[in-house]
Amino acid sequence: MKRTGAMILAAGNSSRMKFPKPLLQWKEQTLLEYQIKQLAMLPFSEIIVILGNEAETILNKVSIGDPRVRLLNCQTYQEGLSSSLKFGLNYAADNHEAVLLMLVDLPLIQLKTIKQVFEAGVTLLNGVCEPFAIQPQYEKQKGHPVFIGHFQGLNWSDLHGDMGAKHLIGQLKNREFIDTNDVGVIFDIDTPQDYQKALSIFTQRTGNH
Repeated sequence: MKRTGAMILAAGNSSRMKFPKPLLQWKEQTLLEYQIKQLAMLPFSEIIVILGNEAETILNKVSIGDPRVRLLNCQTYQEGLSSSLKFGLNYAADNHEAVLLMLVDLPLIQLKTIKQVFEAGVTLLNGVCEPFAIQPQYEKQKGHPVFIGHFQGLNWSDLHGDMGAKHLIGQLKNREFIDTNDVGVIFDIDTPQDYQKALSIFTQRTGNH
C-alpha cells in the first residue's frame, strides 16, 4: 500500500477560546489525545501533529502511546493556518504519497466518516497519478477531513495568512465529494460556547460513559 500519513493541524492561537484548544478536556482526555486515538484506529503510516502556540505546555500534558505519532513544532504558526499547513506538507512530501488533513478543533467527526474518506482516498491513490482530493460534505457544505493524494504535484508555497487547504484544493481538477449525515465534518470549536455545544452533542451521541 502506498504510504498515507494523517496530519493534525493544532498550532493555532485559540484566540477566541482563550485556552489552547488541543488541551480542552474531551471524554477524560485532551482534545488532541482524542483526535490522535481516532486516527490511530486506521492504518496510517504516520500521524503527524503540527504544534505551535503553547507547544511546550501541550507536549508536557499530552500522553502519546502510538509509535506512529510525530509531533512537530511550527515556529511560524503566528502567520496563520497556512504556515502550519505548509510546514506539515513540506515534511510529509518526503515520506508520503498522500495525507489526510484534520483540524484539532473538529472532534465531532465520526470514525466511520474518517474511515470512508481514507478508504476512498487509498483506492483512488492506486488508480491515478495526478493530484486529487476527497472531501466529505454535510448538507452540501464541504468539511473535513480532507484526503489529498499525490500532493507533491501541488504548489503550496503561495499559501499565506489563514488560507487552509481550501486554496490548495482549488488547484485540483480531480475532486470527489462524499455525502454524509455527519454534522461533525463542519462543526468546529472556536469559542467556549461552541465547546459546550460540542460536548453536549458528543455526550448525547455516546451516552454518559
